[in-house]
Amino acid sequence: MSKERFIERQANAKDSVARLLEAVVLKKSEIVRDAVIQRFEFSYEAVWKALQIYLEHQGHECPGSRSLVRKAFAERFISTAEEADLWFQMIVDRNLTSHAYDEELFERIYANIVSKYAALLESAAQRLQNLEWD
Repeated sequence: MSKERFIERQANAKDSVARLLEAVVLKKSEIVRDAVIQRFEFSYEAVWKALQIYLEHQGHECPGSRSLVRKAFAERFISTAEEADLWFQMIVDRNLTSHAYDEELFERIYANIVSKYAALLESAAQRLQNLEWD
């Protein structure tokens, strides 16, 4: 991948997370919940893709999200084991959003996004902005 593609992905991550952060502070309703989950999905994907491009440029193979988290932890992009565990939990919830139509599940995932994942993605997007393409 090229430096230009990475810069584009950095911007996508920053912008999509900003949109997620706008939504998580809104008064909860069913529509807001659904919007938060949708914005979480594309924010997760944007951060994941930017980080994947960067790690592959550094010589790592990251074919899936779990291997990406392990490499990001090894490269100290993810700084603690607790943060890595939260990333793994987020992966599970992200995968469930596409295949579940259970109101209780949506409520649980929404609560996780608001209480944990939005801040985690915000932090990751900020760290991505500080990465330089060598």
